Amino acid sequence: MTAATRVAAFLGAYFGANAISAFMPLWFADRGLSAASIGQVLAAAALLRVLAGPGWGSVADRLGQRRPVLLFAAAAAAGFGISYILASGFLPLLLIASAQGIASSAINPLADSLALALAREGRLDYGPVRAIGSASFMVATAVAGWLLNRLGSWLVPWLLAAGYGASAVFSVFLPEAATPPAAPRAFAGLLLFRNPAFRLAVGCTALIQGAHAAYYGFAALFWRSQGFSDTIIGLLIAEGIVAEILLFARGRRLVERLGPAGLTACAAAASILRWTITAMAPALPVLAVVQLVHAATFAMQHLSAMLVLSRFIPAERTATAQALHAALGYGAPTGLMMLLSGWLYARYGGLVFLAMAITGGAALGLVGPLARVTNRPVVALAR
Repeated sequence: MTAATRVAAFLGAYFGANAISAFMPLWFADRGLSAASIGQVLAAAALLRVLAGPGWGSVADRLGQRRPVLLFAAAAAAGFGISYILASGFLPLLLIASAQGIASSAINPLADSLALALAREGRLDYGPVRAIGSASFMVATAVAGWLLNRLGSWLVPWLLAAGYGASAVFSVFLPEAATPPAAPRAFAGLLLFRNPAFRLAVGCTALIQGAHAAYYGFAALFWRSQGFSDTIIGLLIAEGIVAEILLFARGRRLVERLGPAGLTACAAAASILRWTITAMAPALPVLAVVQLVHAATFAMQHLSAMLVLSRFIPAERTATAQALHAALGYGAPTGLMMLLSGWLYARYGGLVFLAMAITGGAALGLVGPLARVTNRPVVALAR
């Protein structure tokens, strides 16, 4: 099998497991946990993912290999998935969710880091491989929803364990990039913030991806309040993922033409457009068109950050950089914005999306500095 096929198989399994995890609240509720307790379990797991992710990246950089770390993390996450079946009560479930959060925090950033390293060596094209992950997420969500509707929520931890278990199996066959082990260095992760391109990429991601918090948390509720059926809501969400997949799979020339700053400019401008129109509760045909902009608000900024990390970070520090970007660009901002979105939605309903438009649009202020630093020599930025 080619390197692209092996990485795509791993990403497909992992994103499938990631999709299943969205159904865990249903299982927690059927185990007797209150809404407040479920929130505490999910919050603890999310916080530990943010804190643990950079540590996994440092381990991979020190080893100069990502495969053994991915194998260990995926196998541990699968084991904790099985542990859910044997547990009951708030504290045991909290501990298992926390442990699984720590284990799973390694997978996404290290897999992205590996794919980018292989792309740098000319062994695969990042976009189409990453598109497999998004497609798997969409398919797994649909299949899991169908199964759970017919068989019940008891199936969730079994599916979760199967997804992570498949990830562990596929990790054995992952190729390795020719990345030298990183020399031991105190505060190596923090020193990455001396790199202006890295700082700006994290800042832009935090603003633009953090602005998706209201979408992830409350779009379905808002659309249901407008009278849209759950089927229509599911199709709207799927439409956004399809647009994302198409950009990942077919947008290489566009990505290379725009570069990091151009992609971020498009993503930030699209955030203003998308979230402002969404806040206005438009008719379904308008909303269906707006959902296509997910390709810009999500995928363009993701690809912008990946370009920065692949071009302006020393090869032996890329796993740490990916983990920090995932924690501080995705995890922490989305969690904080989710809290703010809940407060705003409870008081102002769909107008919460105007706050998302302001947040995502604020990244336009970073486009100029990003353009300047990404046009500087790579050697100067990699020091």
